[in-house]
Amino acid sequence: MSLEYAHSDGDPESMDYDSPLTELEDSGTEYSRETQSEDSGSEYGRETFKKPVKKRAKAVKVAVKKAVPAAKAKVSGSSRQKNTLSLIVTMPLDVLFEIFDLLQPSDLLHLSRTNKAFCEVLSSNNAASVWKTVRVNRGGIPDCMPGMSEVQWANLFFGGSQCHVCGVSKILRIDFGIRCRACTRCLKKNLVFESSFSSKFPGFNPLIMDLIPFANIGGWAHGHASGSKFFWSADVFQMAEQFGAYQKDAYMGKRGAKQALEVFMELRRKYVVSVINHAAVCNTWVNEDRKRHLNDIAELRSQNDKLIRVRLLDLGHNTQDVERLFLCRDIDIDKELTDARWKRLLPNIERKLSEVKEERRLEEQMKASSARRGHLMLIYIACVRQFRATQWASMPIYKEFFKFPDVAEFIDSLPSDGQDSEACRIMMDRLRVPELCAEYVYQKKLALAQLLASSSDISQDTLTLASQGTDTRDTLQLATSIFQCTRSGALPLITWDKVQYHKCDFHNITPNYGWSNSLAVCTFEISDPGVVAACSLLSLVGLDPEITTAGTMDQLPCLFFCSGCPPMSENGGSYRMAMDWRRSVFHYVEQRDALHSEPRWELLSAAQLEAVQSLRALECPGPYGRICCCNKCDAHFGNAVTKAAVIDHLRSHGITSPKEGVDFIYAEGLVKRPPPGTKTFVIPQVLGKPTGPGKIPPNRGKQDYCCQHCPRSSRTFVLGGVRHHLRDKHKIVSPSLGVDYHKIK
Repeated sequence: MSLEYAHSDGDPESMDYDSPLTELEDSGTEYSRETQSEDSGSEYGRETFKKPVKKRAKAVKVAVKKAVPAAKAKVSGSSRQKNTLSLIVTMPLDVLFEIFDLLQPSDLLHLSRTNKAFCEVLSSNNAASVWKTVRVNRGGIPDCMPGMSEVQWANLFFGGSQCHVCGVSKILRIDFGIRCRACTRCLKKNLVFESSFSSKFPGFNPLIMDLIPFANIGGWAHGHASGSKFFWSADVFQMAEQFGAYQKDAYMGKRGAKQALEVFMELRRKYVVSVINHAAVCNTWVNEDRKRHLNDIAELRSQNDKLIRVRLLDLGHNTQDVERLFLCRDIDIDKELTDARWKRLLPNIERKLSEVKEERRLEEQMKASSARRGHLMLIYIACVRQFRATQWASMPIYKEFFKFPDVAEFIDSLPSDGQDSEACRIMMDRLRVPELCAEYVYQKKLALAQLLASSSDISQDTLTLASQGTDTRDTLQLATSIFQCTRSGALPLITWDKVQYHKCDFHNITPNYGWSNSLAVCTFEISDPGVVAACSLLSLVGLDPEITTAGTMDQLPCLFFCSGCPPMSENGGSYRMAMDWRRSVFHYVEQRDALHSEPRWELLSAAQLEAVQSLRALECPGPYGRICCCNKCDAHFGNAVTKAAVIDHLRSHGITSPKEGVDFIYAEGLVKRPPPGTKTFVIPQVLGKPTGPGKIPPNRGKQDYCCQHCPRSSRTFVLGGVRHHLRDKHKIVSPSLGVDYHKIK
């Protein structure tokens, strides 16, 4: 047997060799490395990929006409032989084979490509035992595939990871059915599915499919066996040629041709079976070898980790930092940790170790600061709870409180555990929380006034005093002073009265009054759609946007229709929603569609306004909303309750007729929206009187139950309907009358 070599000039005889096993240092570049087994070019006729090799420039010998003594020439020749590896030819082959037996298959394969002499020696019949020995020593590599030599088998396993067709690298999977490595692109190009054999090869006898080894994984299978047969197209053509020759002899009536065809087919069938069975054995070994390889790598990495830990500790590094290094950084080394490799890796490892140390220092600093902040926060909240509920909204949340310079400096001065309670109380007394909160409110108003001053939609003359910081009350009470929170969306906040109560609670698990741990510091901006809507409403009623306050608009007996919304039909009539000016601003901000590209309003006529006022309006805020707090104590701090509950609580203070704003308050931060509009029929109904908030439709039937968890809705239900509603929408499986729903009287 012999190995194939590709030379740059195609003529191996054109190269000079001193002796069969000499010049081993320089001859390695004369031959390209073989990437395709011998059978791929001969037995299956596949295109063999051979990497182009640079041709070595031949040395030009210059004749020097100078007499050289024969003795000196002899000495020079003897000296040259001592300086080369030519003496290896004097070694017996059995000694060489003993040395070769200790190599790995890949090393032996590379050695056979080093030199023509080594190629001839390792390709000889005498070297077959050497190849078999190194194959067995490698971990029990399966025997050679039927029809392949030991050299070809070693080349298939260890001849490189290039595709045997196009030469692309990193092709790790060997398809033992077709006995080659091939990339996905070449598989798709060359594999033929058995069901498409007739369409791909219309002139070929389908019987030849039984005579060709096949793969069971196609180019589109992505590594999953499909159980089907895929034939290599070159194998099909070669087998068609051989099969056709036998068929031709049989058709010509040659003696024994039919028997020869049958024998050929029988032998090929047995060959195919042996190849497929052996391919299964090889695939099993490959999977087990991969697992062994991964286990070896994991064991080596574990040993390297232990060794690196010991060396870092010997260098004086902290144990905690070293352990954290392996948790937070990639230090996997799957090669033997020699002294030279450790010397190269140490600067990079120490750089990562310094990053870990800095991260630990910052975390410890943040942890200590968090402990201090937590303790001070408890004392601050206890201080806030001593004030009336009407003052809670004007006090900064703890995240804003910590931003004050004096507070931040005090936190840094506390011990790491932050448990100096006496120092915290002294700090609270020194800060004078009421004055601090007053300054906080003033700065917040000033920032809003300056925000208005920078807006082009508001007159600069109106905001002169505000921009100078002298007075912000009138400015922030204008009907056009409409803001929005940059964190929680575009919900309009009309005037300072709504801004001061706004708190961002992203979790929104339970109603609170602005002291949940989930609260975030809010920033505000001008609500441009809200300002546009307010200006259009003011123009409609004939008031000046630069001086009209929100209180003035609240006192006007005016309601509005949105001209962008078409009338809605109900019971043969049609209705529109009559809204006050605040609800109209919300409506325009939320209805940003083609019909509301610009605000268009229509004033209700005197008759329509009288009809709306004659209806009993829904109470807003609703009686079942958990938005009320006692103004006599801190019982409802951070946990607002319903109006009925706060009235019942005030009896413990001896108050039987509580007054809103005096004995109890509404948590304005929880009342996000103004009262809903009123359904006003512009075309009367046919089946009954117009309906609206507080009016029960005449065709209601038994729909006399309302959901207490939807306080702003006028929707009514039958008894079963309200229970289904509570189960589906509010996830209440066992609703209770008077708690989850109530009956309309």
